[in-house]
Amino acid sequence: ARPPKAHITRGAFLTMKAVFISEHGGLDKLVHGDRPEPEVAPGEVMLRVRGSALNHLDLGVREGGSYRGSLPRILGCDVAGEITAISPDAQTSLQTGDRVVLDNRVKCGACEPCRRGMDQYCSSQQRIGVDLDGGHAEYVTAPAGNAHKIPDGMSFTEAAALPIVGHTAWHCMITQGQVRPWDDVLIQAAGSGVGSMGIQIAKMVGARVITTAGSDWKLENSKELGADEVINYRETASFSQRVKEMTARRGVDLVFDCVGADVWEENLECLKPGGRLVITGVTSGARASMNLSILQGRPVTLMGSGGRSQRTFVDMMKVVNHGALHGIVSKVFPLDQVAEAPRTMEARDFFGKLVIES
Repeated sequence: ARPPKAHITRGAFLTMKAVFISEHGGLDKLVHGDRPEPEVAPGEVMLRVRGSALNHLDLGVREGGSYRGSLPRILGCDVAGEITAISPDAQTSLQTGDRVVLDNRVKCGACEPCRRGMDQYCSSQQRIGVDLDGGHAEYVTAPAGNAHKIPDGMSFTEAAALPIVGHTAWHCMITQGQVRPWDDVLIQAAGSGVGSMGIQIAKMVGARVITTAGSDWKLENSKELGADEVINYRETASFSQRVKEMTARRGVDLVFDCVGADVWEENLECLKPGGRLVITGVTSGARASMNLSILQGRPVTLMGSGGRSQRTFVDMMKVVNHGALHGIVSKVFPLDQVAEAPRTMEARDFFGKLVIES
Protein backbone atom coordinates (compact mmCIF):
# COMPACT_ATOMS: atom_id res chain seq x y z
CA ALA A 1 0.00 0.00 0.00
CA ARG A 2 1.20 3.48 -0.80
CA PRO A 3 1.65 5.92 2.07
CA PRO A 4 -1.01 8.66 2.40
CA LYS A 5 -0.28 11.65 0.23
CA ALA A 6 0.14 15.01 1.87
CA HIS A 7 1.34 17.29 -0.92
CA ILE A 8 -0.34 18.85 -3.93
CA THR A 9 2.60 18.39 -6.30
CA ARG A 10 5.33 15.79 -6.65
CA GLY A 11 8.63 15.89 -8.44
CA ALA A 12 8.00 12.91 -10.72
CA PHE A 13 4.96 11.47 -12.42
CA LEU A 14 3.39 8.50 -10.69
CA THR A 15 1.16 6.17 -12.62
CA MET A 16 -1.93 4.24 -11.64
CA LYS A 17 -4.10 1.56 -13.15
CA ALA A 18 -7.28 2.84 -14.78
CA VAL A 19 -9.92 1.97 -17.37
CA PHE A 20 -10.13 4.60 -20.10
CA ILE A 21 -10.96 5.24 -23.73
CA SER A 22 -8.74 6.88 -26.32
CA GLU A 23 -11.42 6.63 -29.02
CA HIS A 24 -15.14 5.94 -29.12
CA GLY A 25 -16.65 2.62 -30.08
CA GLY A 26 -17.43 -0.84 -28.75
CA LEU A 27 -16.13 -2.78 -25.79
CA ASP A 28 -12.82 -3.26 -27.56
CA LYS A 29 -12.14 0.47 -27.00
CA LEU A 30 -11.99 0.00 -23.22
CA VAL A 31 -8.35 0.04 -22.14
CA HIS A 32 -7.10 -1.24 -18.79
CA GLY A 33 -3.67 0.28 -18.42
CA ASP A 34 -1.51 2.98 -16.90
CA ARG A 35 -2.53 6.63 -16.61
CA PRO A 36 -0.81 9.49 -14.77
CA GLU A 37 -1.92 9.72 -11.18
CA PRO A 38 -3.94 12.96 -10.74
CA GLU A 39 -2.62 15.99 -8.91
CA VAL A 40 -4.69 17.67 -6.20
CA ALA A 41 -5.74 21.08 -7.49
CA PRO A 42 -6.73 23.97 -5.20
CA GLY A 43 -9.93 23.22 -3.33
CA GLU A 44 -9.79 19.51 -4.14
CA VAL A 45 -9.42 16.19 -2.37
CA MET A 46 -7.90 12.96 -3.64
CA LEU A 47 -9.56 9.59 -3.12
CA ARG A 48 -8.10 6.12 -3.16
CA VAL A 49 -10.96 4.58 -5.10
CA ARG A 50 -12.44 1.40 -3.63
CA GLY A 51 -15.60 1.09 -5.69
CA SER A 52 -17.05 2.63 -8.85
CA ALA A 53 -20.46 1.61 -10.17
CA LEU A 54 -21.47 1.27 -13.81
CA ASN A 55 -24.22 3.40 -15.36
CA HIS A 56 -25.86 3.55 -18.78
CA LEU A 57 -24.08 6.89 -19.02
CA ASP A 58 -20.73 5.05 -19.09
CA LEU A 59 -21.88 3.09 -22.13
CA GLY A 60 -22.92 6.30 -23.87
CA VAL A 61 -19.60 7.97 -23.17
CA ARG A 62 -17.69 4.99 -24.53
CA GLU A 63 -19.84 4.81 -27.66
CA GLY A 64 -19.59 8.56 -28.24
CA GLY A 65 -23.24 9.50 -27.92
CA SER A 66 -22.95 11.20 -24.53
CA TYR A 67 -19.53 12.79 -24.86
CA ARG A 68 -17.64 14.61 -27.58
CA GLY A 69 -14.85 16.12 -25.52
CA SER A 70 -11.14 15.46 -25.26
CA LEU A 71 -9.68 11.98 -25.03
CA PRO A 72 -8.33 9.90 -23.39
CA ARG A 73 -10.97 9.88 -20.66
CA ILE A 74 -11.07 7.68 -17.55
CA LEU A 75 -14.62 6.40 -17.13
CA GLY A 76 -16.67 5.87 -13.97
CA CYS A 77 -19.30 8.32 -12.74
CA ASP A 78 -20.06 6.72 -9.34
CA VAL A 79 -17.15 6.76 -6.90
CA ALA A 80 -16.55 5.61 -3.33
CA GLY A 81 -13.24 5.58 -1.51
CA GLU A 82 -11.10 7.06 1.23
CA ILE A 83 -9.52 10.49 1.23
CA THR A 84 -5.73 10.39 0.88
CA ALA A 85 -4.96 14.09 0.37
CA ILE A 86 -6.65 17.46 0.85
CA SER A 87 -5.65 20.74 -0.72
CA PRO A 88 -4.56 23.18 2.06
CA ASP A 89 -7.04 25.80 0.83
CA ALA A 90 -10.03 23.42 0.69
CA GLN A 91 -12.86 24.68 2.87
CA THR A 92 -13.96 21.37 4.35
CA SER A 93 -14.21 19.52 7.65
CA LEU A 94 -13.14 16.30 5.95
CA GLN A 95 -9.88 14.66 6.96
CA THR A 96 -7.53 12.18 5.34
CA GLY A 97 -8.81 8.69 5.94
CA ASP A 98 -12.48 9.69 5.79
CA ARG A 99 -14.67 7.27 3.82
CA VAL A 100 -16.73 9.14 1.22
CA VAL A 101 -18.74 9.05 -1.97
CA LEU A 102 -18.65 11.72 -4.65
CA ASP A 103 -21.46 13.78 -6.10
CA ASN A 104 -20.41 13.49 -9.74
CA ARG A 105 -21.79 16.87 -10.83
CA VAL A 106 -19.22 19.64 -10.41
CA LYS A 107 -20.80 23.11 -10.37
CA CYS A 108 -19.03 26.36 -11.15
CA GLY A 109 -20.42 28.37 -8.22
CA ALA A 110 -20.16 31.59 -10.25
CA CYS A 111 -22.95 31.60 -12.85
CA GLU A 112 -26.30 33.23 -12.15
CA PRO A 113 -28.15 29.96 -11.28
CA CYS A 114 -25.38 28.97 -8.85
CA ARG A 115 -25.41 32.42 -7.21
CA ARG A 116 -29.18 32.17 -6.83
CA GLY A 117 -28.90 28.83 -5.04
CA MET A 118 -30.23 26.91 -8.05
CA ASP A 119 -27.06 25.09 -9.05
CA GLN A 120 -29.06 22.31 -10.71
CA TYR A 121 -29.22 24.76 -13.63
CA CYS A 122 -25.49 25.59 -13.57
CA SER A 123 -24.57 26.70 -17.06
CA SER A 124 -21.07 25.21 -17.00
CA GLN A 125 -21.35 22.15 -14.78
CA GLN A 126 -19.14 19.16 -15.50
CA ARG A 127 -19.57 15.48 -14.69
CA ILE A 128 -16.98 13.23 -13.10
CA GLY A 129 -16.49 10.29 -15.44
CA VAL A 130 -17.75 12.25 -18.44
CA ASP A 131 -16.22 15.73 -18.70
CA LEU A 132 -13.65 15.00 -15.98
CA ASP A 133 -11.72 11.80 -15.30
CA GLY A 134 -13.74 9.31 -13.31
CA GLY A 135 -13.54 6.51 -10.80
CA HIS A 136 -12.59 3.44 -12.84
CA ALA A 137 -9.10 3.99 -11.49
CA GLU A 138 -6.98 3.68 -8.38
CA TYR A 139 -7.14 7.41 -7.64
CA VAL A 140 -9.43 10.30 -8.50
CA THR A 141 -9.63 13.97 -7.52
CA ALA A 142 -12.70 16.15 -7.01
CA PRO A 143 -13.72 19.40 -5.35
CA ALA A 144 -13.89 18.92 -1.59
CA GLY A 145 -17.55 19.98 -1.61
CA ASN A 146 -18.41 16.99 -3.79
CA ALA A 147 -17.19 14.48 -1.18
CA HIS A 148 -19.70 13.21 1.39
CA LYS A 149 -19.05 10.86 4.30
CA ILE A 150 -20.70 7.44 4.38
CA PRO A 151 -21.79 5.44 7.45
CA ASP A 152 -19.05 3.56 9.27
CA GLY A 153 -20.78 0.23 8.73
CA MET A 154 -21.35 0.68 5.00
CA SER A 155 -18.97 -1.06 2.61
CA PHE A 156 -17.35 0.86 -0.20
CA THR A 157 -19.04 -1.51 -2.64
CA GLU A 158 -22.49 -0.63 -1.33
CA ALA A 159 -21.61 3.06 -1.17
CA ALA A 160 -20.52 3.06 -4.83
CA ALA A 161 -24.00 1.87 -5.77
CA LEU A 162 -25.61 4.97 -4.28
CA PRO A 163 -24.65 8.36 -5.73
CA ILE A 164 -26.16 8.72 -9.20
CA VAL A 165 -29.17 6.42 -8.88
CA GLY A 166 -29.86 7.54 -5.32
CA HIS A 167 -29.61 11.22 -6.18
CA THR A 168 -31.68 10.77 -9.34
CA ALA A 169 -34.43 8.86 -7.56
CA TRP A 170 -34.42 11.33 -4.66
CA HIS A 171 -34.71 14.29 -7.02
CA CYS A 172 -37.46 12.67 -9.09
CA MET A 173 -39.49 11.29 -6.19
CA ILE A 174 -39.04 13.97 -3.53
CA THR A 175 -38.24 17.21 -5.37
CA GLN A 176 -40.10 16.79 -8.64
CA GLY A 177 -42.77 14.21 -7.86
CA GLN A 178 -43.38 15.37 -4.26
CA VAL A 179 -44.35 11.85 -3.22
CA ARG A 180 -46.71 11.71 -0.23
CA PRO A 181 -47.64 8.99 2.28
CA TRP A 182 -51.13 8.58 0.80
CA ASP A 183 -49.95 8.26 -2.80
CA ASP A 184 -50.20 5.24 -5.06
CA VAL A 185 -46.92 5.17 -7.00
CA LEU A 186 -45.98 3.24 -10.13
CA ILE A 187 -42.23 2.66 -10.45
CA GLN A 188 -41.02 1.23 -13.73
CA ALA A 189 -38.07 -1.18 -14.02
CA ALA A 190 -37.77 -2.45 -10.46
CA GLY A 191 -34.50 -4.20 -11.27
CA SER A 192 -32.71 -1.05 -12.40
CA GLY A 193 -30.56 0.95 -10.03
CA VAL A 194 -32.91 3.94 -10.23
CA GLY A 195 -36.01 1.75 -9.87
CA SER A 196 -34.72 -0.05 -6.79
CA MET A 197 -33.87 3.30 -5.21
CA GLY A 198 -37.28 4.68 -6.10
CA ILE A 199 -38.96 1.80 -4.28
CA GLN A 200 -36.94 2.46 -1.14
CA ILE A 201 -37.69 6.18 -1.17
CA ALA A 202 -41.41 5.73 -1.77
CA LYS A 203 -41.68 3.21 1.07
CA MET A 204 -39.61 5.43 3.35
CA VAL A 205 -42.22 8.15 2.85
CA GLY A 206 -45.06 5.64 3.36
CA ALA A 207 -46.53 5.49 -0.16
CA ARG A 208 -48.04 2.39 -1.75
CA VAL A 209 -45.76 1.05 -4.48
CA ILE A 210 -46.66 -0.79 -7.67
CA THR A 211 -43.66 -1.81 -9.73
CA THR A 212 -42.82 -3.62 -12.95
CA ALA A 213 -40.09 -5.96 -14.16
CA GLY A 214 -39.67 -8.60 -16.85
CA SER A 215 -38.60 -11.43 -14.52
CA ASP A 216 -40.36 -12.98 -11.55
CA TRP A 217 -37.12 -13.13 -9.56
CA LYS A 218 -36.70 -9.38 -9.96
CA LEU A 219 -40.26 -8.87 -8.75
CA GLU A 220 -39.54 -11.00 -5.69
CA ASN A 221 -36.50 -8.85 -4.96
CA SER A 222 -38.63 -5.73 -5.29
CA LYS A 223 -41.07 -7.14 -2.70
CA GLU A 224 -38.16 -7.54 -0.31
CA LEU A 225 -37.47 -3.82 -0.78
CA GLY A 226 -41.08 -3.07 0.14
CA ALA A 227 -43.06 -3.08 -3.13
CA ASP A 228 -46.74 -3.70 -2.41
CA GLU A 229 -47.88 -4.86 -5.88
CA VAL A 230 -45.83 -6.21 -8.79
CA ILE A 231 -46.45 -6.68 -12.51
CA ASN A 232 -44.47 -8.87 -14.88
CA TYR A 233 -44.76 -6.80 -18.05
CA ARG A 234 -43.70 -9.73 -20.24
CA GLU A 235 -46.71 -11.71 -19.08
CA THR A 236 -49.19 -8.82 -19.02
CA ALA A 237 -50.87 -7.58 -22.18
CA SER A 238 -51.53 -4.14 -20.70
CA PHE A 239 -49.85 -3.11 -17.47
CA SER A 240 -52.07 -0.01 -17.32
CA GLN A 241 -55.11 -2.26 -17.03
CA ARG A 242 -53.47 -4.13 -14.14
CA VAL A 243 -52.66 -0.81 -12.48
CA LYS A 244 -56.30 0.23 -12.81
CA GLU A 245 -57.40 -3.05 -11.23
CA MET A 246 -54.95 -2.56 -8.37
CA THR A 247 -56.23 0.97 -7.68
CA ALA A 248 -59.99 0.35 -7.96
CA ARG A 249 -59.96 2.05 -11.41
CA ARG A 250 -58.60 5.31 -9.97
CA GLY A 251 -55.06 5.18 -11.36
CA VAL A 252 -51.89 6.22 -9.57
CA ASP A 253 -50.83 9.57 -8.17
CA LEU A 254 -47.25 9.34 -9.40
CA VAL A 255 -45.40 7.46 -12.16
CA PHE A 256 -41.60 7.25 -11.95
CA ASP A 257 -40.13 6.08 -15.25
CA CYS A 258 -36.61 5.33 -16.47
CA VAL A 259 -37.68 3.29 -19.53
CA GLY A 260 -38.99 5.82 -22.05
CA ALA A 261 -40.81 5.36 -25.34
CA ASP A 262 -41.94 1.75 -24.93
CA VAL A 263 -44.07 2.56 -21.88
CA TRP A 264 -44.95 6.21 -22.52
CA GLU A 265 -48.58 5.83 -23.60
CA GLU A 266 -49.43 3.27 -20.95
CA ASN A 267 -47.76 5.42 -18.30
CA LEU A 268 -50.19 8.20 -19.17
CA GLU A 269 -53.12 5.77 -18.98
CA CYS A 270 -52.04 4.83 -15.46
CA LEU A 271 -52.33 8.37 -14.09
CA LYS A 272 -55.36 9.52 -12.16
CA PRO A 273 -56.71 13.06 -12.71
CA GLY A 274 -54.15 15.41 -11.22
CA GLY A 275 -51.45 12.74 -11.32
CA ARG A 276 -47.75 13.39 -11.91
CA LEU A 277 -45.26 11.65 -14.20
CA VAL A 278 -41.50 12.06 -13.83
CA ILE A 279 -39.22 10.60 -16.50
CA THR A 280 -35.48 10.21 -16.02
CA GLY A 281 -34.38 7.68 -18.64
CA VAL A 282 -35.06 6.70 -22.22
CA THR A 283 -33.32 3.34 -22.49
CA SER A 284 -36.12 2.01 -24.73
CA GLY A 285 -36.15 5.07 -26.99
CA ALA A 286 -36.50 8.83 -26.80
CA ARG A 287 -39.35 9.52 -29.23
CA ALA A 288 -43.01 8.81 -28.55
CA SER A 289 -46.40 10.05 -29.72
CA MET A 290 -48.97 11.45 -27.33
CA ASN A 291 -52.74 11.76 -27.31
CA LEU A 292 -53.17 15.40 -26.28
CA SER A 293 -56.78 14.82 -25.31
CA ILE A 294 -55.42 13.15 -22.17
CA LEU A 295 -54.22 16.57 -21.02
CA GLN A 296 -57.47 18.20 -22.04
CA GLY A 297 -59.79 15.79 -20.28
CA ARG A 298 -57.66 14.51 -17.41
CA PRO A 299 -55.20 17.16 -16.31
CA VAL A 300 -51.86 15.65 -15.36
CA THR A 301 -48.38 17.02 -14.73
CA LEU A 302 -45.49 15.79 -16.88
CA MET A 303 -41.95 16.42 -15.66
CA GLY A 304 -38.41 15.61 -16.66
CA SER A 305 -35.62 14.87 -14.24
CA GLY A 306 -33.16 17.54 -15.39
CA GLY A 307 -30.21 18.52 -13.22
CA ARG A 308 -29.84 17.78 -9.53
CA SER A 309 -28.68 20.22 -6.89
CA GLN A 310 -25.94 19.97 -4.29
CA ARG A 311 -28.59 20.63 -1.67
CA THR A 312 -30.63 17.56 -2.57
CA PHE A 313 -27.48 15.40 -2.59
CA VAL A 314 -26.84 16.53 0.98
CA ASP A 315 -30.45 15.68 1.89
CA MET A 316 -30.11 12.21 0.35
CA MET A 317 -26.86 11.54 2.19
CA LYS A 318 -28.46 12.47 5.51
CA VAL A 319 -30.99 9.72 4.92
CA VAL A 320 -28.20 7.32 3.91
CA ASN A 321 -26.32 8.11 7.12
CA HIS A 322 -29.51 7.56 9.12
CA GLY A 323 -29.65 4.05 7.67
CA ALA A 324 -32.90 4.50 5.72
CA LEU A 325 -31.48 4.17 2.20
CA HIS A 326 -29.11 1.48 0.98
CA GLY A 327 -27.12 0.73 -2.14
CA ILE A 328 -28.31 -2.41 -3.93
CA VAL A 329 -25.36 -4.34 -5.36
CA SER A 330 -26.01 -7.09 -7.88
CA LYS A 331 -22.55 -8.09 -9.09
CA VAL A 332 -18.95 -7.01 -8.50
CA PHE A 333 -16.12 -6.96 -11.05
CA PRO A 334 -12.39 -6.32 -10.63
CA LEU A 335 -10.98 -3.30 -12.44
CA ASP A 336 -9.07 -5.41 -14.97
CA GLN A 337 -12.29 -7.19 -15.97
CA VAL A 338 -14.43 -4.08 -16.33
CA ALA A 339 -15.59 -5.04 -19.85
CA GLU A 340 -17.70 -7.81 -18.31
CA ALA A 341 -19.86 -5.22 -16.51
CA PRO A 342 -21.36 -3.58 -19.66
CA ARG A 343 -22.00 -7.04 -21.12
CA THR A 344 -23.99 -7.85 -18.00
CA MET A 345 -25.80 -4.52 -18.18
CA GLU A 346 -26.79 -5.09 -21.79
CA ALA A 347 -28.07 -8.60 -20.95
CA ARG A 348 -30.24 -7.04 -18.18
CA ASP A 349 -29.78 -10.09 -15.96
CA PHE A 350 -29.18 -8.21 -12.72
CA PHE A 351 -31.01 -6.33 -9.95
CA GLY A 352 -29.57 -3.09 -8.60
CA LYS A 353 -26.07 -1.95 -9.51
CA LEU A 354 -22.93 -3.37 -11.08
CA VAL A 355 -19.83 -2.28 -9.15
CA ILE A 356 -16.16 -2.26 -10.15
CA GLU A 357 -13.63 -2.64 -7.35
CA SER A 358 -10.11 -1.27 -7.73
